[in-house]
Amino acid sequence: MIDLTSEIHIQRLFAAIDSSRNGMKPFRENRTSMLKEYVGSYYNGNGAPYEVIVNLIAQTADVYTIGLAANNPKVNITTSARELLPFANRFKVGINNQIKEMRFSQTLQSIVLDSLFGLGISKTHLAESDPIQLDDDIWADVGKIYVGRISLDDFVMDLTAKEVRRCKFMSDEYRVSWETCKNHEAFDKDVLSKMSATSKQNRSDEQANDISGGLLTDDDEYEPMVDLIDVWLPELKSIATFPRNYPTKPLAVLPWDGAEGGCYDLLSFSDVPDNVLPSSPMSNLRALHDLYNGLVRKQSRQAKRQKTNPAYRPDAQSDAENLKKASDGDWVKVKDPSGVNVIKQGGVAQENVAFSIGIMDLFDRQAGNLSAMAGLGAQAGTVGQEELIHAAVSRKEAKMQQRVHSYTASVMGKIGHMMWADEFLELSGQTEAIAGSGIMVESSWTPEKREGDFWQYNFDIIPGSTNYESTEAKIGKIERAMEKLQQLYPMIQAAGGEIDVEALTRVYAEYLEIPEIQNIITFSQPSGEMGGVGGSEQGMPSNTTRNYVRRNVPTGGTPQARSQALQQSMYGNESQNQQNMLNESGA
Repeated sequence: MIDLTSEIHIQRLFAAIDSSRNGMKPFRENRTSMLKEYVGSYYNGNGAPYEVIVNLIAQTADVYTIGLAANNPKVNITTSARELLPFANRFKVGINNQIKEMRFSQTLQSIVLDSLFGLGISKTHLAESDPIQLDDDIWADVGKIYVGRISLDDFVMDLTAKEVRRCKFMSDEYRVSWETCKNHEAFDKDVLSKMSATSKQNRSDEQANDISGGLLTDDDEYEPMVDLIDVWLPELKSIATFPRNYPTKPLAVLPWDGAEGGCYDLLSFSDVPDNVLPSSPMSNLRALHDLYNGLVRKQSRQAKRQKTNPAYRPDAQSDAENLKKASDGDWVKVKDPSGVNVIKQGGVAQENVAFSIGIMDLFDRQAGNLSAMAGLGAQAGTVGQEELIHAAVSRKEAKMQQRVHSYTASVMGKIGHMMWADEFLELSGQTEAIAGSGIMVESSWTPEKREGDFWQYNFDIIPGSTNYESTEAKIGKIERAMEKLQQLYPMIQAAGGEIDVEALTRVYAEYLEIPEIQNIITFSQPSGEMGGVGGSEQGMPSNTTRNYVRRNVPTGGTPQARSQALQQSMYGNESQNQQNMLNESGA
């Protein structure tokens, strides 16, 4: 076990950290290269080295980010102890309010975006009197829970481990003002006396934030800065803070009594067996992105070289001049039509066009049917059909959703533990007495209201709570739910229940963001006295008739069929062959 009082032990620790940092260099460089493709060729003159005409990388990243991290997660807290259920609900309200206050969805979007290009890393901590750095030159306020994003450029983990849970250390580096550092009460004064401001020019490797330019100079830092490093040591269950350029003794050591894994949480989508660093979705798409843009650039050059030139024999000059003066559709008298011709040069090679269409189709499939996820595919006639189409679109997306779910649950568990352990935390809150009632009851959080033990509560994330969902999809769920309720209505009515149409109208007005609906529809009877939805004597229509019409969506066949047809047409096949192919695909 490492001894933080031993200079030899600390030297060995930082030798291991430096070795892993060097081992991670190719991953950081690859990430920076892909981020240059992401920003394109016109980002401060330091983006992609070649013109990115069609940015497939950016499109993919945007679709997945909004799909996986559009909203704050909704935490559900359960317990097997029935007597603790009321407090479990209070606990749930408190942590969900805390998440909103933190604007966690913004952090989650950044983490998801990072994980698409490599590894998403976050740092969770409750700031007390002990030091904890959360962002460049930003220290957490005392008593505030903070979840901050950590860049892969600043992060180092134990590369000798075969699994993340077996890492002997994780660390992140950051720069803070020298004035803030030397005046921090919790830092060791003896170590501070041997420190001084450092230059950011000490590093030699390119980093992602260099893309914006000007980061290899100290001129943009208006005050002296210093480099620090936080190291998570699972064996000691502690976070040690060191001066990065003078790691002989820690500035501070902060014990960790929270969840396993310390303050760091990692999100990845493509694990590699026996390796702690993952592959990334974008690295698997990069070759197709480069190939497609190379083809488009080539076609662009061909198009620019294309020209059409009239030509004539020397003895047909008069015929040429007559043709030149003539307007479109005019009859022109010439001595010899063969003496004048039109020569076309250059132009886009049709086989290249067909090939690029095929590459686009490959990219779409490799990305998990991206066009359907982005809403660029064929549109079905109903919301329900659209949801069915999307549900079958991508098992890849389902796997990624599960990863985001697990990552978020881990972070929420740490936030919950910090809330539990904070003897001074007070949060005000309200919750609905009955779901959908609109009646709010007090649900505040104070230390004395805690019940039971923290480990008696289970933390989970409501599935899909972070995912993007359109208004149409929400309305579709309500409509299908009402169809089910219609079937169950006799039992609902037998039990003394009624369907509140007025409340249903309010939900529609809210989801559609059309409050005028509540003014358009008036109710002459109090809610619950209308006898349900149908307005019949029984409360529901006694007999209903539905017509189901099967309608083909004019998609032109499957994406593969459309691509094949286009390619065939580019190669000059007859239009009838193209039509036959489309018909065979089910158009």
